[in-house]
Amino acid sequence: MKSNTYDIIIAGAGLSGLSLAWYLTEGNYQGNVLVVDNSFAPYNSKTWCFWADEKPFFSEIVYKKWRKTYFSALDFTSFLYMTNYGYYCIRENDFKEYVLTQLRKKSNVTLLEEGILDIYGSKKKGVLVTKNSETFVADYIFQSIIVPDSAKKEQLKYPLLQHFFGMEIETADGTFDVNTFTIMDVDESFDDGYAFMYVLPFDHNRALIEYTIFSEQVLKKKEYKKKIRKYISDKYGFEKKEYKVGRTEFGAIPMDDRPFEPQLDKNIYNLGTVGGLTKASTGYTFTRVQRYSQLLAQSLIEGASPLAVNPSKARYRYYDKLLLHILSSSVKDSHRVFMHLFKNNSIDDLFSFLNEDGSIADDLKIMNSVPYLPFFKAIANNLK
Repeated sequence: MKSNTYDIIIAGAGLSGLSLAWYLTEGNYQGNVLVVDNSFAPYNSKTWCFWADEKPFFSEIVYKKWRKTYFSALDFTSFLYMTNYGYYCIRENDFKEYVLTQLRKKSNVTLLEEGILDIYGSKKKGVLVTKNSETFVADYIFQSIIVPDSAKKEQLKYPLLQHFFGMEIETADGTFDVNTFTIMDVDESFDDGYAFMYVLPFDHNRALIEYTIFSEQVLKKKEYKKKIRKYISDKYGFEKKEYKVGRTEFGAIPMDDRPFEPQLDKNIYNLGTVGGLTKASTGYTFTRVQRYSQLLAQSLIEGASPLAVNPSKARYRYYDKLLLHILSSSVKDSHRVFMHLFKNNSIDDLFSFLNEDGSIADDLKIMNSVPYLPFFKAIANNLK
């Protein structure tokens, strides 16, 4: 059996794994790094969106930027304008090509395209075994593919998912306002979860239209498609034969009360969603991954032990748990809460709150803008 030794192994070449590799190399890390995944192909199957109040992460590959959004729920419909923030879109294939191109130039970085059979820790090293029975060891392994037992569905109080299906469509010219994305156009007809349309216009005749649901159960793809096609007909006046469908997106992101688990085993550290970096109340991950990856890479470059950063302060984890209770227990209350959030606050203040960047006074202002009763019920349910 062949054995190979590295300073760091990164298991999984998704957003979190490649981000860590990027910041290590950008910081001139001198150790040997192995990145392992079953494929490095830059598929265009995901779109990562995030907001930033300064120069965005990976600004060189930002695909689209907006400063205006549309929101609609119950009796409130409005265009919301950003002053401090921009809303950015990066495509998965652009990100992977950009990062992998740089990694391939580094003599101390090895990319291995193999399936991973097992990852485990020993007294002094982390061990990774590939499906073809090769064994690799490192001082530290950072992984984003194995879910800790404590984060599995049966261990969670609120096992919610943000699941979605999206179609990138091409229509007649002039259909979309290219300067305005739709953050939420709530579907009040759906009773089995909090559902809404999310629209990213890339051009006047091309947009990604996603049907998104916060609930426990994923739908059959034909059900999302039916909702999207009806929305296109009602909103833009196009029937199925009058527009072209390009690529599609499908995903299910955990929005749950999973505990933060920094380690899978001795010398094995969790990254990304399995490391608790997906914000429970929104499903947004990109900014949190970048912030943590920068700090983690810097600690490794300086020769320190891996920096286990809890992704959220205690009060924000509690806020998230309260909202998860509302989303799990009442669709009607969920509609009311989100409507009041967007009606009674600026989009800049909401983004700052969701980024967990505000003061306690800022947080209280946001919390005071929504109906009290649903949160009192949630607090009562989370006293223990």
